[in-house]
Amino acid sequence: MEKQKFKWDQLHNFFYNKEEVYKLEWDDQEIDLKDYEIAAAPNGGPVAMIRSRGKIVRYQEKSVLKIFNASGSLLEEIPWDNEDVLSTFGWKTNDELVCILEDCKVKIFNLRGTLTREIHVGYNTLERKKEQKKIDERNALMLNGEGEGDLSVLIGDKQDKRKRNSRGIERILDSEEEKLEKEKEKEKGKGKTNKNDLDNSEEEEDEKFDSKKIKLLVDPNEEIRGLDEVLLPTVTCAKIWQTGFAILTDLQELFVCKDWNQTYQKYPKLDFGDTPLSMAVIESQFSSTGDIEILFGTKKNQIFTIDSIENQSQEVKSNVVELSVASSGKILAYYTQDGKVIVEPTNFSKVLVEYQTDVFEPPTQLVWCSSDSVLVYWESQKILKMIGPNNSTIDYPIEDYKKIFLVPEVDGVRVYYNDKTEFISKVPMYTYNIFSIESVGASWTLYNAYEKFIIGDSQADVEIRSLGNELGNAIEDCILAAGNESDPMDQQKLLKAASLGKAYDHQYEYPKFAEMCRDLRILNAVRDFEVGIPLTYNQFMRFGIEPLILRLVNYLHHFLAFKICKYSKIRPETVLEDWACSMIIYKSITEQHRLEKVILGKLDTHRKEGGIVVSYANIARVAFERGHKELAKKLLFQEPKPQNQVPLLIAMKNDREALKKAVQSGDADLIFTVLLHLIDTIKYERSRMNSFSFMRLISNSETAQSLLVRYSRRKETRVLKNVFQSLGQMKKLGLYVAWRSFYMKDPNQRIESLLEAQSSFQSAQNNLYKKITEDQIKLLQLQLSYEQEKSNESQRSMSFEYFGLSVSDTLSLLIERGEKKYADKLKKDFKIPDKRFWWLKIKALAKVRKFDDLHEFAKQKSPIGYEPFVQVCLDNTAHNQAIEFVEKIPSLEKRSEHYIKLESWENAAKMAMELRDQELLDHIHEIAPSDVKIPMRVPQAPKKRGFFSKKK
Repeated sequence: MEKQKFKWDQLHNFFYNKEEVYKLEWDDQEIDLKDYEIAAAPNGGPVAMIRSRGKIVRYQEKSVLKIFNASGSLLEEIPWDNEDVLSTFGWKTNDELVCILEDCKVKIFNLRGTLTREIHVGYNTLERKKEQKKIDERNALMLNGEGEGDLSVLIGDKQDKRKRNSRGIERILDSEEEKLEKEKEKEKGKGKTNKNDLDNSEEEEDEKFDSKKIKLLVDPNEEIRGLDEVLLPTVTCAKIWQTGFAILTDLQELFVCKDWNQTYQKYPKLDFGDTPLSMAVIESQFSSTGDIEILFGTKKNQIFTIDSIENQSQEVKSNVVELSVASSGKILAYYTQDGKVIVEPTNFSKVLVEYQTDVFEPPTQLVWCSSDSVLVYWESQKILKMIGPNNSTIDYPIEDYKKIFLVPEVDGVRVYYNDKTEFISKVPMYTYNIFSIESVGASWTLYNAYEKFIIGDSQADVEIRSLGNELGNAIEDCILAAGNESDPMDQQKLLKAASLGKAYDHQYEYPKFAEMCRDLRILNAVRDFEVGIPLTYNQFMRFGIEPLILRLVNYLHHFLAFKICKYSKIRPETVLEDWACSMIIYKSITEQHRLEKVILGKLDTHRKEGGIVVSYANIARVAFERGHKELAKKLLFQEPKPQNQVPLLIAMKNDREALKKAVQSGDADLIFTVLLHLIDTIKYERSRMNSFSFMRLISNSETAQSLLVRYSRRKETRVLKNVFQSLGQMKKLGLYVAWRSFYMKDPNQRIESLLEAQSSFQSAQNNLYKKITEDQIKLLQLQLSYEQEKSNESQRSMSFEYFGLSVSDTLSLLIERGEKKYADKLKKDFKIPDKRFWWLKIKALAKVRKFDDLHEFAKQKSPIGYEPFVQVCLDNTAHNQAIEFVEKIPSLEKRSEHYIKLESWENAAKMAMELRDQELLDHIHEIAPSDVKIPMRVPQAPKKRGFFSKKK
């Protein structure tokens, strides 16, 4: 057995392995890493490249943002606007590329090159709006000025005054050449004090603070543009991690997005003095506070730790020019201006490593290799150095390469060269125990026994049995070591060694063995050069199977993704759906009929065989957007969910089918969606649909009609009228118009609306509703005439106190106002019955306490009796008046009841005596106050009321 097949490098007590992963061809493109800015996703993810600004390019050539997989195959090219100056870029968890521009815009692209989201950071803050308002006001003042005058332009906290003349406004922040010219002018003009000297002194003050160079020439008759640009934020430094980003602006404002599903947060304004030299992030799951912590290295020998609540600073020995946090989030490495690499816990409790590099320029990259060592790379020096515990180091030769790029991973570092990519990782102990030259442990013995077993050496049996209780650990080590290998042949040997050991151990089943076999089968498939996902086993355990499938889908490896889904027992609907969309988008088959046959056939086969039902509507939408209308219709026909069908049918302008599907679903919200779309179509696309075609469309659906009526009652009056007219439902139209009239405040409009309702009832041949409407119109006109007469008499505008009241309320108000003539006319015109008239009149008179008129009215023969008179007096707390009306009640029993209600105990007792009712008298004794004198017994009589008296 070849005991150590790898060339390992020792760092302190551990070994590190560097192995080549892929030969890179970059799709035959001329890629030189030194000309590009690079961002690579973790877990063997894609690599984004864009040519560095300042590099020589062909004349008028536009920049292109290129996305490759880890093996150098081109995935996508995104045209890049040269006006968008890129500050930094990185990757989200779902392999979306995040680009932060210098003007604080954040653009997010997917792997298909589609801009999925754009965020404007810092533009909508309250402070920015206030500053913008000040700028607008100042611009307006400058534009409204006439002739010569002062122009104030706010730059930072300074004001610079310039002369404005008829040719326009010129604002110049001095260049170096202009400063020299001004110095010469000052020398010539020494000893003179004039307005120009004052201007020059102000210009000298301007030179003392750092601000943007801006030259603005503006026509005085045009809007001033560009003055507000000096207040817009620009990015000083930024950091992107998989779940968020942080941006520090030149105004020292810090914006942090902690979660892509949430908006960004503005932290309290900072005061570093100078621009920070370096920046790093401790994610919330690793920080001691449970919050995102942002680290800044400054020129003042300090490291600032900032979260949403507080700012803390830590003194260090020198300026910190580079910062890096380990993947564990617990250890920090930083590079100082005096050439030292220092490693400390993130709480700065103690220095773990302090290594003098003897290189006194900032490194190109400072990254962690897992959480065990630090890699430092200087592009100009062509040095790649690993630093570990006790200042131990490993120097990796890179003299043949102008530039490399390091990608930190959870268990190592990926290294990109122009022509290859390598992976540096710490050798796990279980691998070391098997392949190390010095190793003689149980796992080495088991592997050695396997090699003897395959050549038929009987000593293999002896060696395995000699392991005894250590056999289980040896089997586990072989299984784990297989996961650490990238060569399938080595994996197979280690797993077979573990399998041989299992044959001797019947006490434990080792479920890890089957899991490792399954995982390695998946990993070997995705590590293939054509696929280009060099996941290690540890990365795969952290990354997960579903994100891996999504990455394969984004790489257009649908067949492999589908196979992994079936192998892992994961539903493959997403894979099939994206496959169908990709077939349409990338025109894999140009002939329309063949494309339909392939997509529909494949989806139908999987539906019948595996019960896999994709969202046909999503595929249909892509087909429709790409011009495959017939394919879109056929796909929609297969969609089982109406809520997915209807929106696309609306987009396809297939209104009839959309309404049909919505009604069939029985979903009121879905029907409303179609109806509202149709109403908007009538409003804005009358060439495509008018009211008649709309009504014809819904005429066969009573459900749609009823829902339309319900909606239109409050929102769309005109539409509802058209509905009723088109359906010939004139009675409903009349009722609706009459109902709407009561919400009209203008009297004439209300009467006109009721006349329209009357006409509708006449068309419906509904005489009852027609007569009711006529009476209502007659009442309104009569009320309006009362109002007009009162207005003429008082020389005031109409108060409309009568208008809109019912007949009864109108009559009551007339009686209250003493308008007897109008009240009698109203009674006559509307044939108010006597009983109703008497009730209304006595209520009105009692309400306004016209009791003399009430008594006068009571002298007439009452058709309602006199009990109502008593009741209205009681309702208006007129007890004495009520007692007088009780006397007019002919029934003694009723009188006694009302006397008791009025607490007129003597009169009540008197009625009991007249009635000779002892029970009533006893009841009065019980409820009357004790100081009221009431007879104890009624006079004797031959018989009591209602009973025969007993003979003694």
